Amino acid sequence: MPTITELPKKSITTEIPQKKSKIVQNVTFFGDSAIPEGDAIYNSVFDAAKLLATNGYTIVDGGGPGIMKAATDGAESVNGNTVAVYWEPKLAAFFEGKNLANLADKSLAESNYVMRTFGLIEQGDVFVVCKGGTGTISEFGLVWCLGKLYYGCHKPVILYGDFWDELIAAFQKTMYIDDVEMAVLHRAKTPEELAELIESFETVFAHCVTVDNRASDELAFIINARRDKTAESYDKFASEYHASRIGTLPSQTQLDEFIELVHSPARVLDIGSGTGQDIAYLSQKYSTDGLEISKRMVEISKLESPHSNIVQGDLVTKDIGTNKYKGIWSRDAIHHIHEEELDNVFKKISNALVEGGIFYCLVREGEGEIVENEDKGYGKMERFYHLFSSAELIERAEKAGLELVKLDRNKRSHMWLIGVFRKK
Repeated sequence: MPTITELPKKSITTEIPQKKSKIVQNVTFFGDSAIPEGDAIYNSVFDAAKLLATNGYTIVDGGGPGIMKAATDGAESVNGNTVAVYWEPKLAAFFEGKNLANLADKSLAESNYVMRTFGLIEQGDVFVVCKGGTGTISEFGLVWCLGKLYYGCHKPVILYGDFWDELIAAFQKTMYIDDVEMAVLHRAKTPEELAELIESFETVFAHCVTVDNRASDELAFIINARRDKTAESYDKFASEYHASRIGTLPSQTQLDEFIELVHSPARVLDIGSGTGQDIAYLSQKYSTDGLEISKRMVEISKLESPHSNIVQGDLVTKDIGTNKYKGIWSRDAIHHIHEEELDNVFKKISNALVEGGIFYCLVREGEGEIVENEDKGYGKMERFYHLFSSAELIERAEKAGLELVKLDRNKRSHMWLIGVFRKK
């Protein structure tokens, strides 16, 4: 049976919480590959990564030895989440490549050094720069520059260790370093200082939760925050999730009702199309578009429903158009969105419908926001839920310009609300 845990308070704890911070989720460590185990710097990074993992942050590093292995091992020592972004060179004789002893939960291979650096930047929300050589200097210079370019919703840079003051003073003395460039940088000398500093960013960057989709090519460089555990779980277990549902259509009754309400010919959108069973069924009647946050599930759903136009994207930031759809179907998706974004999401859905268009959604019923860990046999899926009361679902829809057609309840593994709305 799934276990449900209330979202933790924002504090430094000694046990791994079920849900980490909304804005800062992943912490990327940069540092030298040659620092041996047992060195004071190695030990300090190990302890820092361990403390951050204890507080629910995912630790990201380059998959090599030295500082990178210290970061992975520190997080893994408390069963934390780790990601390694590595590159195995064919021509670069002086690059360490992937360390087989760096046993991260997830490994991402890139084709060259530049793409590997980009991957480390994309995966991280905050950068912790430790002592290192020219490779670390190149990483530091790039994230420092990006911090200035995107200042305000930039990904902050933390200089970790007690050696930085003289170095930064030399930069200020000999280079053209302005106030914004200095404001990007933060200092921490101990694991506790690092954890407290990263926690403070939840307030500093609270205004950066939603981002204009027109900047999508640059989202990797800003702290826009919506890479949560739900998408990661679906990416990780997409194939197994799909296999467990082959030949099933758990909401066929509701799909048939949607089809009765939305007369063809029509263009419809499936929000949260998953591995493609629902959209494949709908594509027999309509011209179908799908939106899915999991990259791996998009790949599977395109095979399941080859005639549908299915794209990867986050409904929070993705433009889904205006006066475009006669019907929008959403099963098991809207409840994965955080409360502060729901009004904008409902408005976006309303705007995408033509006059008289139907919005049909299935969401979990309840109160509050939870993170659910469910052992599926093939692995533990960790998913965020915003639980809806019937009053809240109706209120948010009506506020967005949608009128209630009907509201039902359905009991499966949980109690579900089935909301049917029409655009006024």
